Amino acid sequence: MTEAAGTGAIERLDVRLERGAVEIDEVIEIARMLAVHLDAEHAEGRVDGALVPSRIEIHEGHGPRLSPAADGDLGQKAYTAPEAWIDTAVAASDQFSMAAILYESLCGGRAFPGDDSMKIRVSISEGSRVPLAARVPGLADSVDAVFERALSIEPAARFPSCAAFADALVGAIEKSRDAAEGVLVQKPAPSTRAPSIRPPESFRGFELEPAPVPWLKVAVGFFLLALLAAAITVLGGR
Repeated sequence: MTEAAGTGAIERLDVRLERGAVEIDEVIEIARMLAVHLDAEHAEGRVDGALVPSRIEIHEGHGPRLSPAADGDLGQKAYTAPEAWIDTAVAASDQFSMAAILYESLCGGRAFPGDDSMKIRVSISEGSRVPLAARVPGLADSVDAVFERALSIEPAARFPSCAAFADALVGAIEKSRDAAEGVLVQKPAPSTRAPSIRPPESFRGFELEPAPVPWLKVAVGFFLLALLAAAITVLGGR
């Protein structure tokens, strides 16, 4: 998906995540954007309730944007707060969805594993989340503590606003980055191209040295043929 010429390319976050983790600075931009958008909705008494990666657009040369919700965005369990499964979503439900998206963006893997809705619900209910530090070497435990709160099962245990969550997350990431001297090892994105196979030096330019001739084998072969011919001659003369 691209914009008109001259305005830069656009890539949906779900497509970007297929290649692995998102750069940390981009994750921070997404966090800030979502916090502003969601808190503005909440201030007007609205709840988004359908926040998923496919709605987040990464604009080359510009900040990320949030597109309107589509019919298929509602109810994606990997990003839906547990209270919204059985009841109406609340403002804190959007924060849970935001946290699940940012977690995945930082490490390239979902916060709560499961290949179907039931398994995902069990993972969320049991809090069986892989700590971020295990997926991003160098990331401080304080970052994981921020996600622990934003992804709490109880809405009241989460941050008071999405901006408060974003501020806490960015602050923890920056402290972690300073402690790691600016180097945090995120999950490498899998290659989308076939591996390049480099031929050995002797094959480049088809400049092959001629293979040595096995003269001993050739001589033995001729000798055996000569014996066979002699035997046929003798037998034929009888």
